Amino acid sequence: RGDDLVILDVRNDDEFRHWKLEGRRPAATVHVPYFDFIEDASAAMAKVPRGKDLVALCAQGGSSEMIVEMLQEAGIPARNVKGGMVAYGEYLQPVRVGVPEQAPFELWQFNRRGKGCLSYVVVSGREAVVVDPSRHVERYLDFVHGKGARVVRVLDTHVHADHVSGGPALSARAGAPYFVSAGEGFELTLPVTPLRDGDVIRLDGGATVEVRLLATPGHTPGSTSYLLGGRYLLSGDTLFVSSVGRPDLGGHVVEWGRALFHTLHERIAALPDDTVVLPAHYAGPSEIGPDGLVAATLGDLRRAVPEMQMATEDEFVAAVREAVTTPPDAYAEIIKVNLGQARPPEDKITEWELGKNQCAVSARKAPAPAAPWPAAPRAAR
Repeated sequence: RGDDLVILDVRNDDEFRHWKLEGRRPAATVHVPYFDFIEDASAAMAKVPRGKDLVALCAQGGSSEMIVEMLQEAGIPARNVKGGMVAYGEYLQPVRVGVPEQAPFELWQFNRRGKGCLSYVVVSGREAVVVDPSRHVERYLDFVHGKGARVVRVLDTHVHADHVSGGPALSARAGAPYFVSAGEGFELTLPVTPLRDGDVIRLDGGATVEVRLLATPGHTPGSTSYLLGGRYLLSGDTLFVSSVGRPDLGGHVVEWGRALFHTLHERIAALPDDTVVLPAHYAGPSEIGPDGLVAATLGDLRRAVPEMQMATEDEFVAAVREAVTTPPDAYAEIIKVNLGQARPPEDKITEWELGKNQCAVSARKAPAPAAPWPAAPRAAR
């Protein structure tokens, strides 16, 4: 909200450098590691500002709770962030997308703030579709139930690399068909209900609402976007509000990059300027609009995103090759889970998911990245 508070982050140096709590409005942060308080409490206390609303933060809320007790005993008011950065990384904030009042549906964007992940719930009458759900599926079930509806479809835009999808679990809990496409040549062992490019899912909430599938390969060979009501494009990691999805995660940056170029300049380009682009990820709070949404019109993105303005495949692929960075090691393990090839324990998934996503093309130069995707045919169809 922009309250005048100070975040006292007591994690170790590496954790603090890697990932921080970010608000839409800046909040002052003071970093004093937990062990500084243990080794020399007086020296650590001297680094803590007085006269401010202190909020202590650690990885899971335990260490910061102990620091809060120490501060309070010293007469310094402070509160604790229960659950710490893990809770921050799993929190979902629903924000309503401003569709016209006469539209026969509601569209909600669920912002997983600590990860920069976005998922969507479409509600029409008593039916709902959930797109790109995170793994804590109770939040979606409770929300849809609160709308007097039931989940009738669960969709993923692609096989995610930065987080474990809640798609299969939500499908099983709701008894609803699930769809995701990995692309030709990849072993997807999950039970999915097949859909094809151009297929239409209809919700009957008194007036028929259409969700049309658009094959948009490039970020992954099986990437799929969903066009809701002819105007709202759930674009997955194909197109963000300031960049495009990285096409290098399979180690085939040239082939997948060429596929992404054609997706952007043919499939996406064929849509009108007033199409509202709603991505699956974003880079940080600066991309959250005043209404709380991460969204942009396609017309604005044509003018603002450099990759949308590149005229040739070669220029596009060269730019992507220069910009991509080495993905986190955990991405390879997460992809196996989302393909249905592994079932790790919950604590391991929590560990893998810590930190912000790295799904967009980055302006920073880096060595050629390793490929977290399993081996696949060279051609990206």
